[in-house]
Amino acid sequence: MNFAEKYKVVPVMASDDINAGVDSDSINMSKFHRCTFIITFGTLNGDAVLKVYSGATDGAKTSALTFRYALASAAIGSASCDVLAATTAAATLTLTAATYTDKMLIVEVDASAMDIANDEEWITLELSAAANSGSCDIVAILEPRYASNCSGTALA
Repeated sequence: MNFAEKYKVVPVMASDDINAGVDSDSINMSKFHRCTFIITFGTLNGDAVLKVYSGATDGAKTSALTFRYALASAAIGSASCDVLAATTAAATLTLTAATYTDKMLIVEVDASAMDIANDEEWITLELSAAANSGSCDIVAILEPRYASNCSGTALA
C-alpha cells in the first residue's frame, strides 16, 4: 500500500500573514481517525495564539479542543530542524515570536476528541492576531477510516 492509500494530504493554508488573525480551511473529519497539521513559520514579528476547534459546519468554531503538539528544535534549513521536542498536550498554544520564527510545529488531533454528539465533524485551526506581521503555511495529513487509492475531498 502506498502513501496516498494510507493517508490524505490536504493543504489548508498557504503563506498567510497572521497579522490580523487567520483561520485554516476547515476539514470534514467524518471519514478520518486523526489529523496531523504540519505548520511551518516564516519570520514572526509578534506573538500569536493557536487554538483548534470543532464545529458542525465548515468554518464553525464551536468547541475548543485539546491537541498534542511538538516543536522542531532548530530553524528550517539548519541541522536538527527535523528533530522534535517531546509531545505536549494543550488547549491553547502561545506562539512566541522568538521561539517559533522559522520553525516547524506538528499539531495532532484525534477525531474522538471532537464533539460528535453535536454533529461537530469539522476541524479548524485558529491563529490569533499577532502584534505585527508573521507568516505560516499549513498542510494536514489525515488518517482515513477506510484505505482507498481514490478519496474525495475533505474540504467544503
